[in-house]
Amino acid sequence: MVLYRQNLTASMAGPKRLKVRVTLLGFILASLAIAIVIITSRPPLSADVDHHRQLSLRSMITRLKDPKSVAEKDPHFWKYAYIIVNYHKSGHALSDVLVKHINSNLNQFGRPLKRMKVQPRGHFNSQTKCSEMSFAPGTITVIGGPELHCSTEQLRDILLSHPDPKRPKWGVKIIHLVRNPFTMSVSNYNYHRQDPTPEPFVHWKNPCDAGEVGSNKDTLKDLAAPLLSQPKVKIRVRGQLPLVQPIMKREDFKNIEDDCSSLYQTKPGMENATFYEHLRTLDPTEGLRMATADKMNNIVLMAVDLIKFKRVRELVKASNPNHINGDMEVKTISMDDFIHQPGRSMYQVYDFVFNDLLSEETKITRSKTYEQSYLQQRESHHEMNNHITYGKFGDTAALIEYLRGEPVFGPPLTKIEALLDEILYEESVGMERMIAHAFSHGH
Repeated sequence: MVLYRQNLTASMAGPKRLKVRVTLLGFILASLAIAIVIITSRPPLSADVDHHRQLSLRSMITRLKDPKSVAEKDPHFWKYAYIIVNYHKSGHALSDVLVKHINSNLNQFGRPLKRMKVQPRGHFNSQTKCSEMSFAPGTITVIGGPELHCSTEQLRDILLSHPDPKRPKWGVKIIHLVRNPFTMSVSNYNYHRQDPTPEPFVHWKNPCDAGEVGSNKDTLKDLAAPLLSQPKVKIRVRGQLPLVQPIMKREDFKNIEDDCSSLYQTKPGMENATFYEHLRTLDPTEGLRMATADKMNNIVLMAVDLIKFKRVRELVKASNPNHINGDMEVKTISMDDFIHQPGRSMYQVYDFVFNDLLSEETKITRSKTYEQSYLQQRESHHEMNNHITYGKFGDTAALIEYLRGEPVFGPPLTKIEALLDEILYEESVGMERMIAHAFSHGH
C-alpha cells in the first residue's frame, strides 16, 4: 500500500510541475502583452521618451531570453569590459575626457569603472603579432595605437577572454576614435610646428626612421603590408568610374621613407638641423610631408584596426547570433565630427555606453552641457592651449588639398579615407536620423 501511494504521488507530481510551468509562462507572456498595450495606448510624448521606452522593452525581452541576468544583483553594465582606442591627433586627449564623463555618470549607480593601462608596443608579442592585453569586466582601458596584427581568431580571444571564471564577462564595448587621414596629417604638422612645440621628441628624433617593435624587430611595413595589400576599396576619381584597389602595398611604405629621406638634413645649411628646425624652416608643403612620414604609423595602425575590428565583430556575430554572452560592440567615432558637432558626438558615446541605463532626456541634456563647455573652453583658451590647432593656421585647407594631390602620400591616404568612410557609413545607418530628431526637440 505504501509503495502504491508513492507511485501515485510521483505520477501526479509530473502534471503538477507542468501545470506550474505553463502557468508561469502564461503570466510572463501576459505581463509582456500588458506592457506592450500600455506603451502603445498612451498618448505620444516626445520621440526621446518613446525611444527610451523601446529600449526598456528591449531590455525586458533580453532578460526573458537570458534568465541568469535576472539573478544578477549588479546592473549588466559592469559585466562588460570597455576600451577606448585612439591615435596621435585622433582622440588622445579626448579619451581622458570620455573616461571622466563615463565614470561621473556611474556615481549614481554606486561605483565607477576601474581605469586600466596598456603599453601596446612595450607589451608586443612577437609570436602572435598582437599587443598582450587582458580586459576584465568592470574596467575601462585607454589604448593609443594598439598593434593588432594577429589573426582574427586570436584577436577575438584577446578581447573576449577573461582569466577569472568567477566574474562573469558578457563581452566588450570598444569606442574607436578615428580621424580623416588628411585632416589628421595636417593637424599633426600644425601641432608640432608651434612655437614652443608641445612635444620634445621633435628635437632629437629622425622622422624618417620607421622604428621597430618586438624581439624580432618587426617594422610596420612587415606587419601591416600583408593585410593592407589584401582588402580592396572603391576609389572614386572625378570623371571616372570607381576603381577597386588595395589600400597600401610595400612599395607605398618605401616611397614614403624615400621621400622623407630626400628632405631630412639634405638642404644647404640644414645638414645637422633637428626635426623641429625642419618643421619651422621648410616650405609648409615639405614640412607637411616630413611630419606625415613621421606619424604615418598612426594612420596605418588606424586602418589596420578598422579592418580587424570589423572582422572580429563579424566573427563574433556569426558564432553568437543572440548577443547574450561573449558579445562585441564597436562604435567608430570621427574626431572631425567631435570637433564640429561635439554635442551630437558625445550623445553617441552616452548612447553606446549606457544604452537604457540613462534616460534619453538625460543623455541629450548632458551632451548639450558638454558641447557648451567644450565650445567655451575652445574659445576662451584657444591661444593658450597648444593642443588645440583648430582655427590657428590659415593654410590648413590649402595643405589638405595639396596632400590629396601629392603623388607619394595622396594615393594611400585617399584609400584609407575611403575605408574609414565605408566603416562610418555602415555604423551610422539610421543613427544620424535619430540623433538629429532627438536634438531638434529642445532638450
